[in-house]
Parts: sequence; structure tokens; C-alpha cells
Amino acid sequence: MESQGQKRLKFRVVWLLIQSAGIVQWFGVFVVLFIIASAVVAACEPKIDTFANASWLMFQVVTTIGLGDFTCVSVAGRVAAVVLSLYSVFFIALITGDVVTYCQERMLVRRNESVAHFIDQLEHLPELSHEELIELSDQIRKLEKK
Repeated sequence: MESQGQKRLKFRVVWLLIQSAGIVQWFGVFVVLFIIASAVVAACEPKIDTFANASWLMFQVVTTIGLGDFTCVSVAGRVAAVVLSLYSVFFIALITGDVVTYCQERMLVRRNESVAHFIDQLEHLPELSHEELIELSDQIRKLEKK
């Protein structure tokens, strides 16, 4: 079970990712659109009696899980669901792309740091101790296996 601190840390990481990717405006539009769509559905759908149930339905629309416990039958509710759904497809793809880019950049930084360290060791080969030479030799063997 996650502690409250772990949940805050995950939210903070996601928020930093959103900020660093420059999609804060997209996120803001998503939140506003989600709230508006939920309000429209809560107001227009006869079988949805609370804003919470309307929000649950919009969550199902965004995540495409569609459990079927609530459905839109009014034109306004269906339009709200379609608009939110279309925007969500692009927004989630944008976030997914940013997460992939972030991971690739981190891997590239690690690789570059490893290569720089390896080159530094090679440049100072005569100064390395016997243990450091053995470690360097092991690193070369590992690279050859890849």
C-alpha cells in the first residue's frame, strides 16, 4: 500500500514532467474540459444523478474502460463525451510521447556519462591501479558481450 508521501512524490514527478515538456496549457485545457463535460453530463443525463457519477463516466470515457454502469443518452451528453474523448486521445498520446522522450534522454545521459568515464580511464591508463585495470577489463568484456 502506498503512503501519502509516495503518492505526492508520484504526483510531483508527473507535474514536473508536464512542466518540463511544456504542456501545462494542454493539461489545463484537459482539466477544464473534463469538468465542463462532467457538468454537462450531470445536468443533461436523466440516469446520472450526481456530479461524481458524471465524473466517473467521463473518467471511463478518457481511459476507454467503459464499464457500462452509466451511459449517455442525451445529445448534449454524447457530444460532451465525444469532445472529451477526442481531446483525451491526443492529450494522452502527448503525455506518452513525453514520458518516452524523458526516458530516452535519461538513458542517453547515463550512456554519455559512462562513455566519458570510460574514455577518462583510457586516457589515464598508466596511472590506474591494478584493481582499476581489472575493473576496466571487466567493463570491456561486458561491452563486447552486448
